[in-house]
Amino acid sequence: MEIPGLPPLLPYHRPVMQAEVLRWLSPAEGARAFDLTVGTAGHALAIGHYLGRSGLLVGLDADAQALEVARERLAGAVPCPFKLLHTRFSRALEIMRELGLKGFDIVLADLGVGPQLDDPARGFAFDSEARLDMRYDTSGAVSAWDVVNSTGERELADILYRYGEERLSRQIAAAICRQRAQGPIDTPAQLSALIKRVAARRSAGRTWRIHPATRSALAIRIYVNDELGELERLLEILPRLLVPGGRAAILSYHSLEARRVKLAWRRQQQEGLIEVLTRKAIKPSEEEVRQNPRARSAQMRVCARPKGIQTCT
Repeated sequence: MEIPGLPPLLPYHRPVMQAEVLRWLSPAEGARAFDLTVGTAGHALAIGHYLGRSGLLVGLDADAQALEVARERLAGAVPCPFKLLHTRFSRALEIMRELGLKGFDIVLADLGVGPQLDDPARGFAFDSEARLDMRYDTSGAVSAWDVVNSTGERELADILYRYGEERLSRQIAAAICRQRAQGPIDTPAQLSALIKRVAARRSAGRTWRIHPATRSALAIRIYVNDELGELERLLEILPRLLVPGGRAAILSYHSLEARRVKLAWRRQQQEGLIEVLTRKAIKPSEEEVRQNPRARSAQMRVCARPKGIQTCT
């Protein structure tokens, strides 16, 4: 979705379901918006466009490089003041209080991977010859290289199964351990080729619906960045980020995320903390998926804080 007056979309990152995000969150003059995964400002640019000079846009991201791009894109492009902070979104409530705010009208968390996938040096892409990394925050202590080359076989298999739902987790973990006994697995391309060989032996000539390394790469990325732990901590504090009547949207991209959002919001709705506005998850249109294949697994859920609730403890 192109919005008049905004810079063109970046070629390597298109915000997913932008029209749906705007329709459900309804940014308006004077509103306060909290983009918990601001990335390169794809959604933030669109939301900020509607906030006017009296509004406020606050953005968080674990990736310092993405934040620099966001800062450059937002400057002069949105009428509202904005503040961008390099931190994880599990600190959102703490950040809100540090800024002296009592809540936001709009909260957005897009859990998808951004431009990191397209930067070979970050070690995310299957064919990358860079060192295995996969950290959003490159100051973090543990990288994908550490996980692949140092984790015990049983624990590695558990990681692949728990976070990637990889059925060949034991076989892949065993193959990784055999390979690293001869020398470290340094790049995503090496790891991808190894997993592909394991899958080929097990598939008996069948074709693959997705790249055979997809689930393992997902599992390692989730583990390295503690993505599910971060999400669970966010879900606990999210009602307190909203003013009465405020809305929040979360875009998830795999079943482990979607399940956590669905169950947490179901419980919080029963407790009267939020009202779930989307009976079923909203998915991208066929046209959007054709234009941006990475959107195909996206699901958006939206909730609101009931207007009658003045405080959330």
